[in-house]
Amino acid sequence: MNYHYYKTIETLSKKGSIPGLESIGRLLDELHHPERQLKIIHIAGTNGKGSIFAFLSSILQEGGYRVGRYISPTIQCYEERFQINGSYIEKEKLEKYYSMIESAMERMEAKYGLSPTLFEVETAISFLYFAEEQVDFALIETGMGGTMDATNIIEHPLLTVISSISFDHKAVLGDTLEEIASQKAGILKKGVPVVLSENPQNVKKVIEKRASELQSPCFSVSEKDYIIIEENEKGSHFKWNEMSFTTRLPGRHQISNAVTALEAAKQLKLLWDPKNSLSEKALFSGIEKTVWPGRLELLREKPLFYRDGAHNPDAAWKLAQFLEKHFTNKKIIYIMGVLKDKEYEKMLQYLLPLGSNVYVFRPRNERGLSEKQLAKAIYEFGKEAVICSDVNDAVRKALAEASEEDVIVACGSLSFMEDMEVAK
Repeated sequence: MNYHYYKTIETLSKKGSIPGLESIGRLLDELHHPERQLKIIHIAGTNGKGSIFAFLSSILQEGGYRVGRYISPTIQCYEERFQINGSYIEKEKLEKYYSMIESAMERMEAKYGLSPTLFEVETAISFLYFAEEQVDFALIETGMGGTMDATNIIEHPLLTVISSISFDHKAVLGDTLEEIASQKAGILKKGVPVVLSENPQNVKKVIEKRASELQSPCFSVSEKDYIIIEENEKGSHFKWNEMSFTTRLPGRHQISNAVTALEAAKQLKLLWDPKNSLSEKALFSGIEKTVWPGRLELLREKPLFYRDGAHNPDAAWKLAQFLEKHFTNKKIIYIMGVLKDKEYEKMLQYLLPLGSNVYVFRPRNERGLSEKQLAKAIYEFGKEAVICSDVNDAVRKALAEASEEDVIVACGSLSFMEDMEVAK
């Protein structure tokens, strides 16, 4: 069957991103505001949003709840954006929702002269889908920022979450961490509790001040809240609230993300847990069973091959920390493609000192930086790069070079993960 919605996606994607709430508001007017039927957990932040919601979704599912997740970007397929209990939306249902959206778009264009962006349409579809399927919880991620993000049309979330905040999208969000944090804090709502992940003190002050103004209880996570028992290249063991947990997501930052999810689950148990099923067992099993593709994901063992969507300086620094901690005496080979609107020079500053060879390519994305420009930037750091035609050309060449004792890391963007093929 040929699905028409792919053509609609192609048309809408040309419009780009337009911050603001008027267009999404009018679109949802035409759709009778399905989001108002949902119990929503809304998250903003620079890094860690997806990981926190992967942990939280797993916990809630272990508690017996149906959980909808709206995520972007994705790395498996387009339909991955809309999930219920980890299962992607069926193409036939997506075709139906896009048909409904197109009719609504025609009406709003006639009434107001407005047409939505692709992200606004996808946001509306997530609300339609989750409302029709009557999920118990809807986990909704912002796309960019918070205040003017399309998802901030949500009026009454059950809980809000702020993940790690760092520099990204400066042109839109601001030049300082305080300015960026203020934009992210835009998702906070009066009286609605907020869980704040580990963050620098200046970021915490901005979020906590806004929470106080809105009389919203703020639960801040800090490194004092947990004890790391063991970290290795395949996961970690840690203690929180006198309970011991195991996670299969490697990296210290994933322990912090897991604790943020645990704190969110703790607050949800107080807010709405009619089954009284968010037990210690659900918490433990939820953390242990969590998987999250493309985030320090181990694809094969010999050589060790990771893919990580690190796409800004903070994420690159966390990736470098992980590599330095576990592979100091190993040869590290990078496969790298980046987007031209990212601070890739700063990313290289963290990653290149640990690497030997770098295989570069241009992601199959209109914002992709050319492989030659990336190679030039790498050369300025005193390293040579091997130019490749695409990500899988880079994979083949890296695997041909690597011994079984080496470590290969594909990183720089989530945009090429869907295209990458790595044999076990």
